[in-house]
Amino acid sequence: MIPDHSPRSRRTFIKTASAATAALALPARAQSDFPRGPVKVIVGLPPGGAADIIARTIGTQMEKTLKQPVIIENKPGGQFVISVQALLNAPADGQTLLYIYNGYASVNATLKLFDLEKQTIPVAQVASTPIVLLVRNDSQHKSARELFAWARANPGKLNFGTLGAGGVEHLKWRQMETAAGFKGNPVAYKGGPDSMQALLGGEIDCVLTAGLFAKMYAPKGQVRVLAVLEPSRWQDFPDVPTLSEAGVNVPPLAYWGGYVVKAGTPPEIVQRLFREITEAAVTPPVLERLAATGGMPLVSKSPDEFRKLLSSDINWMTEASKGLNLGA
Repeated sequence: MIPDHSPRSRRTFIKTASAATAALALPARAQSDFPRGPVKVIVGLPPGGAADIIARTIGTQMEKTLKQPVIIENKPGGQFVISVQALLNAPADGQTLLYIYNGYASVNATLKLFDLEKQTIPVAQVASTPIVLLVRNDSQHKSARELFAWARANPGKLNFGTLGAGGVEHLKWRQMETAAGFKGNPVAYKGGPDSMQALLGGEIDCVLTAGLFAKMYAPKGQVRVLAVLEPSRWQDFPDVPTLSEAGVNVPPLAYWGGYVVKAGTPPEIVQRLFREITEAAVTPPVLERLAATGGMPLVSKSPDEFRKLLSSDINWMTEASKGLNLGA
C-alpha cells in the first residue's frame, strides 16, 4: 500500500516554529562559525515554478537571521543529476543546500542515478503543493473521464508532459495508464514552467503539474483543470473532482518540498539549518506566498522526520515502479 502523503487539512498538518525551537541547543562555537559567508541553495528546476518560488521566499526570510545572503542557483535538467552533483561537488559544511521534492525520490528509486539516503542528509521538509491534471482551455476534453475514454479509444496518441523518465509525474502517469486502461506518450521537460509552455503551445495534450499553474492560468481562461490528485477536493477549485471521483483509482499524491545537505555535514550545522529553515517557513511572508501559489506549509518536526519521509517515499516508489517501464 502506497503511503498517503497528501495534505488533508491546514489545521491538522501545519506544524509551527515551536517544533523548530525545541531542537537541541548548539555549541557556541558552531553558532559563531556558521555561516561563514553566503549560503547557496541549489534548485534543480527552472525559475518560476513552485520549488523555485518556495526556495526564494524562504531564502529571503533566512537572510534576516543568518545575516548572510542566501543565493538561489537553478540547475535544471539531467533528471536532477546536475543539481545533485552540484551539491556533492561542494564542501560538506552546510554552506550549500539542495532543495528537493518527491520527484528526486522517484528518480532515486526508479533509475538509481544517485542515492539521496547515502549521499545527503535531510534537513527539513517545508511545504506541500497539490498536483492537478490540466489541459488547454480549448481542448476537446471537457473532463478527466472524457480524456481517459479518448485515450483508450486512441492508443498511443495521448501526449502528456513529465519532468523526465522515472520522475514522480512519470510514475503517476504509468499508474494512471494501468488503472484506466490506456497507453500514452511521455514528453519530458526540465520543469513546470517549460511543460506549461508546451501545453499552451499545443506540443502536449495534458500535464500533471503543481497547483500553482492552475491558479496562474485557469483564471485567464488558458487551461482547464480536469482533476486534482488529492484524497479530497481542493478548496481552491472546489468544483474539480479528485482523480478517484473521475474513475481512476490510484493513490493520491501531492508534491512535498524540503532541503538536504551533503553527507558528512556536521550535526550541529544540520540542526542550525533546521532551525533557520523551519522558523523561516512559518513566517507571515512565506505563508502568504505559499497560499497565493496553492501550496501550504508542512514543516517537519526534526531532520529525522524528514529522513523517514524520504526513505518511505523511495521504498514505495521502488515497489510501485516495478513492471511499469519507466525507462521511456
